[in-house]
Amino acid sequence: MATWQRLGIAVTWTVALAIAGILYNEVFLQSLYPLIDQSGTFSTPIVWLNRIAPIVILVLLVAVWVWVVAGAVQDERSVDARRVR
Repeated sequence: MATWQRLGIAVTWTVALAIAGILYNEVFLQSLYPLIDQSGTFSTPIVWLNRIAPIVILVLLVAVWVWVVAGAVQDERSVDARRVR
């Protein structure tokens, strides 16, 4: 895959995850989370969701950009290997 294609995918994922982060903040944290009774029976999954969702978004973003960099390095190594032969 070409570098510009890999960058296009990474930018698309970055925009999508930014939108997911905005939706998470505006819809969940600002609108729904204050309505939840923290001492309720079913509040534990909501509290865990509040802790895990930002971490998942960040891990996905880092994974996509690591994939872009690793792919570029792998392409360069394959080009160097072809030049040596």
